[in-house]
Amino acid sequence: MKKNLLLLLILTNILPVCAFENYMIISEMPVKSVYAENTKILDIKPVFTIDNEKNILILTAKKSGKTKIYLNLNGATKILNVNVNKNSTEIKPEKGFEYYSIDEPPNGIEILPPPGRV
Repeated sequence: MKKNLLLLLILTNILPVCAFENYMIISEMPVKSVYAENTKILDIKPVFTIDNEKNILILTAKKSGKTKIYLNLNGATKILNVNVNKNSTEIKPEKGFEYYSIDEPPNGIEILPPPGRV
């Protein structure tokens, strides 16, 4: 009886696995502040580099839905519309921003075998 109950609990609690896409967003101007309208759908965080340009953001999707990202760029406020699906994250293109999927390997890079192996 205990085994059947345990098996039933395991089978009913299995959630569907979703592969959300994460993005790197690069702004032409430094970003003073950034926040997401709905933090249950995605996280957006700035990345601080050695040169401290403050123009790189990392978008991490959490669950499906639509939300907006608000960016303060030296007095100008920009809004990015984001739609997160099970298999993709769609960002409406906005002038002054570049978007790169973090989950896809870059094209054109050849990975060589270790030395001594053919």
